[in-house]
Amino acid sequence: MSSSRYLPIICLALTHTLVDTCALLVAPLWPELTRTYQLGTVGLAAVFIVQSLPTSISQLVFGYFRDRRPLPVLLLLGPVGAVLLTLLGVAPNLAMLCAVMVVGGICVGAFHPEAAVAAGRMLPEERTRGVSIFMLGGSLGLAFGPLLSGLIGSDGLIYVGPCVLLAVFLLRRVGRLDVTAAAPAKSGPKPTLHEMLEGRLFLAVFLLLICALRLVPNMAFNAVLSFVLDGRGYSLKEIGFSQTLLVGAGGFGTWLMVWRFRAGRERAFLIASPLAGIPLLCILGYSKCPTWLLLTLLVPAGMLLWGTMPAMVSYSQQLFPSGAGVASAITMGLAWGVGGLIQAPITAWFQKAGMPQQAFYAYIPCLAIAGLGAWFLPVVGAESHSVKSAADSPAPVNE
Repeated sequence: MSSSRYLPIICLALTHTLVDTCALLVAPLWPELTRTYQLGTVGLAAVFIVQSLPTSISQLVFGYFRDRRPLPVLLLLGPVGAVLLTLLGVAPNLAMLCAVMVVGGICVGAFHPEAAVAAGRMLPEERTRGVSIFMLGGSLGLAFGPLLSGLIGSDGLIYVGPCVLLAVFLLRRVGRLDVTAAAPAKSGPKPTLHEMLEGRLFLAVFLLLICALRLVPNMAFNAVLSFVLDGRGYSLKEIGFSQTLLVGAGGFGTWLMVWRFRAGRERAFLIASPLAGIPLLCILGYSKCPTWLLLTLLVPAGMLLWGTMPAMVSYSQQLFPSGAGVASAITMGLAWGVGGLIQAPITAWFQKAGMPQQAFYAYIPCLAIAGLGAWFLPVVGAESHSVKSAADSPAPVNE
């Protein structure tokens, strides 16, 4: 298999790394931000939501518009705008902090639907592998962001921005992303949201609910870890390392999916991975759990809860082949936002009650409902869908 065939998607995946690095710079800073801005339960929950919701909503909006008309320019504008998140450490007040989170989050969200569909189109006969490579890049960014932030501190983040900008333009040039990621505009009337979802709005909402509940622990993990370890006297650098360990394990799980995943098993992963995560949360929520065991369990937790996410995205694209951008936005964006809305008040309440670690217990019902609910999703995949190239069909399933 020609290495040049993989060059564009590798460059796209590395761009994803840069975007998600910026997105998770805030992860180890939650205790510091809570003290600096004197956030109470409501204030902390509100900032959690401000940090997560703009990214999620913008993914749905841009996913909808990219299914009406491809927007490859977002593969550049999204990463450039995400650089704003490197200004978190120099925000002079809470209002500016929230403004940086909102604008930067919108840019992060704008990048993902276009990039996810482009990843599937770059390897049209191996779409799940293409999406997995793309998401592996994101996992690396999510792992590197907390580590970088922990190492240089909030005041040093501003110096990261120029480096990210330079890397974005180099990757765009090397991977020729302006050419390889571009999709031909479709002629004829633009599809409506109803047509993109093939009239199955209830199924789309049901999938959103399952994915959102499955992602509740993912949305909360970094914040809970930062509060727990801060309470045990660990430094910002050590907190960042623990978060990197968690998401890095997710990246390893994603890597396994790249090379070991068999098409047609997406639904099985949606069922099994959240249910398998429940025993881990039972142990992680125990307040007397020793730190060494807590850190050790981050590895299987990351592999189960982060590493299997490509199956979720690939499943949604196969379920709604006429609206691959919207489908990607549901599972990569909106589900994260809804999951964030669910976890924000839970995490904030347990933190202000002085028992942040017990919040893990509150996330267990979410995983149980997600895993059991996935049983009722229809079977899709290699056995039930023939995947067509975007060049051969107006449906953007491989875009």
